[in-house]
Amino acid sequence: MNKYQDMLIKDNAFRIGDTKFTLAGNGKAQIENVVTDAASGQTYLDTAYAIRSS
Repeated sequence: MNKYQDMLIKDNAFRIGDTKFTLAGNGKAQIENVVTDAASGQTYLDTAYAIRSS
């Protein structure tokens, strides 16, 4: 099943739900996701990096 959502791309970044993608322009991106701990209910920011392979 495909899902579509409108998004605003501003300052080389866009957000889908609780996830923000920031494009660096050199084949790299930073992905930030807000995660909620099911046991405690606390939220934290999970950050990952993606590099485009050639």
